[in-house]
Amino acid sequence: MTTVRGLIRSTATITADCRADDQSTARERAIAGLDLTTHELVQANTLTAKASGDITIRAVARSRDVRPLEATGTNYPAAMTAYRQSIPDGWISLHVLVDE
Repeated sequence: MTTVRGLIRSTATITADCRADDQSTARERAIAGLDLTTHELVQANTLTAKASGDITIRAVARSRDVRPLEATGTNYPAAMTAYRQSIPDGWISLHVLVDE
């Protein structure tokens, strides 16, 4: 029997948009609108910037939720297939270890 153990991470994201008269204020407010205790900041992009100074920034953060996952099979290909098929929708595998 072969066992595959790994970690999976949620692909859930949250976003926050904010408008301000200057870019740094808009960025600060957009980031402040995210829950960074359960999520980590991925990016902050300018959505719109007008000559009048009206700037909109969107901040995006991804979930920090990580869980172990394990699957077994009669051999390596079977164990990897079982592991891949057991990853729930909305999750990705971070890494795997094989124990034969």
